[in-house]
Amino acid sequence: MKHSAGWRALSAVAVMLFASGCSHFVVLRDALSASEHNDLGVVYEAGGQTALAAAEYRKSIRLQPHQSAAWLNRGNLEAKAERWPAAAKSYRRALVESPDDADVRNNLAVALLRLGRLREARDQATRAVATGGDRDSLYRDTLAEIERAAGSRHD
Repeated sequence: MKHSAGWRALSAVAVMLFASGCSHFVVLRDALSASEHNDLGVVYEAGGQTALAAAEYRKSIRLQPHQSAAWLNRGNLEAKAERWPAAAKSYRRALVESPDDADVRNNLAVALLRLGRLREARDQATRAVATGGDRDSLYRDTLAEIERAAGSRHD
């Protein structure tokens, strides 16, 4: 195979730099923002690629720990796998970042319900209902499910 004179010259320079101790590694920076990693995670999750989605949510959180969306999405991923303690932990962190987010409160209430922590679940669901919003009926359904679970414990 023939190499051009330019290729040979470049190779010779690279060998000389390496031999003289002047070698350097190229470090590439992540071109995506935290929000873009979160969005990519959502796409992976929608496509059923949960491991890739989890990795993207972690990258998003690493870049911007105060972004509630990635914490919420990470919690949702854990909830889908029925890893309720991990889901609750992620939802709690999302709630720190967005204390008025009714979706986060509702999802935390569901995780707490699954963990059998009914009193705390009721509190979160009640606060989600009080916040209202587009998914008010969903929040009310969660609260009703918690109330049924609490009632069946007393029977």
